Amino acid sequence: MAAHVRRCKDAELPALMYVYGLEGLGVSCLTAQFGREHRNLVGDQTVWLSGRRRDGTVVPVGELFNRAFLQLKISAADQGTTEEEKSDSLQRVWQDRRFALVLDDLDNLGQIQPFIPSDIPGAVVLATSPLRRRTLEQRDFAGFTPDLLDDDAARTLLVTGMKDTAGELDPAVIDELTDFCHGLPLLVKVLSAQIHGRPYRAHYLLTELRNSGLRPHQLDGEMRIQKFLDTAYSNLDEAEKDAYRLLGLLPIENIGLDAAAAVLGAADGDAVYPILERLVELNLLVPVDPNNPRYAFHPVVHHDARDRATAIDSPPVREAAVSTWITWYLRETLARAAVVSDRWWVRPVTELLIELHNGRVPRFTRPQALEWFELEGDNAIAAVRAAHGARLHRLVWPFCVALWKYLHLHGLHDAWIDIHLLGLASARTEESDLGMLQMTSQLGAVYLELREFDSAREHFTKSLGLARKHHHVLGMQSALEWLGKIAAAEGQFDIALTDYQQSWDVIAQATDEQIAPAERARAYAILWLQRARAELGAGRPDRALAAADHAVAAFKPQATEIDNNAKAHLIRGRAHFALDATASAISDLRTAFELFDDERVEKQKAITSHLLGDAHRAAGDPTAALESYRLALDYYQRVGNIEAATVAHTITELMGDR
Repeated sequence: MAAHVRRCKDAELPALMYVYGLEGLGVSCLTAQFGREHRNLVGDQTVWLSGRRRDGTVVPVGELFNRAFLQLKISAADQGTTEEEKSDSLQRVWQDRRFALVLDDLDNLGQIQPFIPSDIPGAVVLATSPLRRRTLEQRDFAGFTPDLLDDDAARTLLVTGMKDTAGELDPAVIDELTDFCHGLPLLVKVLSAQIHGRPYRAHYLLTELRNSGLRPHQLDGEMRIQKFLDTAYSNLDEAEKDAYRLLGLLPIENIGLDAAAAVLGAADGDAVYPILERLVELNLLVPVDPNNPRYAFHPVVHHDARDRATAIDSPPVREAAVSTWITWYLRETLARAAVVSDRWWVRPVTELLIELHNGRVPRFTRPQALEWFELEGDNAIAAVRAAHGARLHRLVWPFCVALWKYLHLHGLHDAWIDIHLLGLASARTEESDLGMLQMTSQLGAVYLELREFDSAREHFTKSLGLARKHHHVLGMQSALEWLGKIAAAEGQFDIALTDYQQSWDVIAQATDEQIAPAERARAYAILWLQRARAELGAGRPDRALAAADHAVAAFKPQATEIDNNAKAHLIRGRAHFALDATASAISDLRTAFELFDDERVEKQKAITSHLLGDAHRAAGDPTAALESYRLALDYYQRVGNIEAATVAHTITELMGDR
């Protein structure tokens, strides 16, 4: 593999490879080892993407892009929106940063096609697959497959896994155990884990393997792995067997102690910790975080655990385990979403939050809640899909409400649409108008982000109709505001202003019982901000300035509205600049930059810095202009933004003028 990369570098071509082979043979391990041992060839970072979820579904390309960017420390807010924009951004990042890209468990060529570098010599792309893929070879991917361990390597791995226990065994016993593993690394690890610290088990296991009908040189790897898993499972006590089977039912990437305790009916995480650690000892679970007790199944082992649960546990037992897991995730997600999201919820969601916590909802800080979502967000999304599959419709759409902010912050548009369509279907099944109101609203928001304006308008129009039917003030006000944002995005600014006025009228006519004074004040402030944007877009900077003044006055006293205050100053700075009030523009843009910096909103900081460069240049201050342009360029290059070329050209012009 290293030689192939060197040849590609010499030929000034990207290095495209894939590794294939039976699960348990060490395909993923070989890929990871290559990245570790040849950093001088591939770079300091390996971006690892899984092509398939644990429930067997294929990960959409857009979601793969998001996960790649997050590993490269590029947030969703700093990425493009469409797959084409994301692909272009990744190509530009690749030109400035050296890393290897791994797509593990490839399902189809369509998953990897957008990631193939177009003109980046030495860029490394590695796919893995259980099968040989001639379609990849036709696209210049070199194929590699790991060899079975030879006898000496397999024996060394077995002895290493048994540690001091190996010294208490007859070498002939070790040799025969090695033969039974037939060079499959997973089997060597499972076997050594069962013997470590208990030398007497070697003879017992050897007898069991002899009696199993498995011959040392039988080549059916899948049968061999199954026999070894049978042996490992037989050595568990009843609590460990229950944990293995019931956790195997869950479509999880990994699981923490508290979630496992809920599924297993244990008092708390401390009660299940010894059980899970015992499964780790036998290589039936894998620890995933040295600083936090979380566990994952190897895919082969996960399939085995699920199959055993299906064969042994009754349908009610299996359904109860999955339902308990779903409910636990919904309860924990709702409590944290209440802190993270500033969006309104319909009444059934707040009632469900209180119900699931028996009237005592725990309090979290926003950083605590966001940290939890980083660990558990993917599992929560899987729980929504599982809830819909289990026909727990009452839980599905509130779960989507709770996940909205997480999906938005991470730009997970595919998952956002996927689970919200499930949520909408569940709300219809439940005949919940309020559920459909919130689902159509949140679907409209994602379609607007994707610039699919017709779909966005369709969903917000439906949401508005349902809000009017139930005279839901926040639902009506929100839908009208969003319809205005769609019109503004399409360049129909006067229509947008009409929608904003209608939204304003809904607020003005509502009673304090229908909308709290604080919510009313914030809604007015947001609408001033939207009006300012629309007026500026329509080419009326004087009106934009007046509206932005109102927004700044409303947001400035509120400590939680730093981001919106920054946006209002940004619009005010742009309006001043359009009116040739350069000094005022620089003042507002500096304030916006400082506020965005406080909130660590990197994209808006770069946009503001770019505008500051223009303002300083217009004011005849090339030194300040260069400083601002360079700040913007640093960001644009780091995230692969297309504006990098424009700013770089401007800097070159300024340097030439000097």
